[in-house]
Amino acid sequence: MPKVKSIIKTMREKKIPADAMNQFAFSELGKEGYPNDAITLIEQMDKFLTKEQCLSIMEEQGCCKTERITSPFIAFGQKYADKSLDEKIRLLTELNTPHVVPCRLNADGTLTIYWGFEEGGNYKCLCSAIKKLTQPINVTPTFCGCCAGHVRHTYQLALGVTLRLKEIVSSPISSDGEKQCEFLFEIVN
Repeated sequence: MPKVKSIIKTMREKKIPADAMNQFAFSELGKEGYPNDAITLIEQMDKFLTKEQCLSIMEEQGCCKTERITSPFIAFGQKYADKSLDEKIRLLTELNTPHVVPCRLNADGTLTIYWGFEEGGNYKCLCSAIKKLTQPINVTPTFCGCCAGHVRHTYQLALGVTLRLKEIVSSPISSDGEKQCEFLFEIVN
């Protein structure tokens, strides 16, 4: 669930150029309340920043990065530190947490992580912010980078690699429930 202050802080940390930052209507944020302000900010990001900048900002977001959520991933990463990435991915089913989701190592060395659940023949969005809004809702796929940030964080801990969000391939929101969240990550190391 992306927070406006966190996104703006990350934009500054990523050293987004002043000419781009000056185009944002930051003064308008805070009037609509959460999560509408986050949606407005992310729509502005799509307009004023490159796709790569948007993804690099959103991959740093993500809820549920608490010790309670991350500790099983840390323990898994420590337990299997000596295993290859392929072996670790196969062993992920050992994790007893709802935050473990399917993933696959692709032939080109990228990692695809899937997230979502099916209900009544359609995939549902997991984002608590989206659930607060009147449905159906149409948001930019960039918004879903926040969920990608969550799985990036936990999977980096479990797999012992650094991931960079390369693409938000699909989400229930952008596909009218036909597809689950699919995030494509580059393995940096």
